[in-house]
Amino acid sequence: MLRTAGILVLGIGLFASGGTAWAQPTAIQIIAAARPPYVLEQDGIGAGPAVELVQHLARATGIDPTVRVVPFQRAVMALDQGGSLYPALLRTPPRESRYIWIGEVYADRAVFFTRSSSPPISNLDTASRLPRISVMRGSELQVMLQSFGLENFETSNSETDNARLLRAGRIDSWFTLRAIGRATWAELGFGPDELRAGESFAVLPFWIAGSPDLPQPLVSKLRATYQAMRADGRYRRIVAPLAEPRS
Repeated sequence: MLRTAGILVLGIGLFASGGTAWAQPTAIQIIAAARPPYVLEQDGIGAGPAVELVQHLARATGIDPTVRVVPFQRAVMALDQGGSLYPALLRTPPRESRYIWIGEVYADRAVFFTRSSSPPISNLDTASRLPRISVMRGSELQVMLQSFGLENFETSNSETDNARLLRAGRIDSWFTLRAIGRATWAELGFGPDELRAGESFAVLPFWIAGSPDLPQPLVSKLRATYQAMRADGRYRRIVAPLAEPRS
């Protein structure tokens, strides 16, 4: 057995579970994009509740629990290329048949953030009259803004960029998920009283996702381990920080 770059390499070995054996893919990696508070980055390695959850599943199935953090588009590309797990991907209709879904991490709310000196955004009419809205490029939230028929938005490479743009007054609103927005804001050291969240426009669930080429017995074992964690309280303990009261 060889370990390289956080990937478990098994060659042509067989993986057995419940009396069933199958050829394990040559390499299974766990890869993600930084998305606080779900996935945090520490020198290119993942941490945070979603990472801890998927690591429990990895250890139970013999997968290297190292989670590598890369840019969002690269992480999704890894899922498409095969042999990958992703700790916290939004489960949306366009993705439903594209990936394998192991278990839900948490459901978050899509909101428009503004500075505290500006009124909250509670409807799309108000949002449509803002000069500048920003959203993360290539994200599910960009697709949502397009589905709303809004054209007054620009895109940036990361949620960190969006938070900085909002605080500097270079945009009027930032469209993201509520927990992500607040965690990113806090990570940058900005005061929580400077940020205001509007009404929720949608509830979007984060799930542990897998490439479509993962062997079905392995998928069954991952799902069974996830359900066991829901039953014995480990899941609740891990995701508890995500459910803290929000103002």
